[in-house]
Amino acid sequence: MAEPGREAYEAAERLVREASERAGVPPNGWDSERPSGSPFPDLSALVSLVESARGALPPELSRQLTDALRELLIALRAVLSYSIERLERPAREEPQVEDIPIR
Repeated sequence: MAEPGREAYEAAERLVREASERAGVPPNGWDSERPSGSPFPDLSALVSLVESARGALPPELSRQLTDALRELLIALRAVLSYSIERLERPAREEPQVEDIPIR
């Protein structure tokens, strides 16, 4: 008789293998070339959601959504500008230290 947990383990292993084959996951998981789709899949999904919602929304709500997106992009630009500015600053100079003899 087989071990009680062994059958469940083998069934789970088989399900994982089948699911990864259907999803196109390579055997090592990471051993693949860059996907041919968008480099920012989450952003692409968000943009497509917004675009589809704009057509279904009333004009006033669509205008509010446009204004909110504009504010979000302005805030993102400010964060990027601040980060770039910090990267471009020259490094602080080491403070000059002078040895003072103690008598």
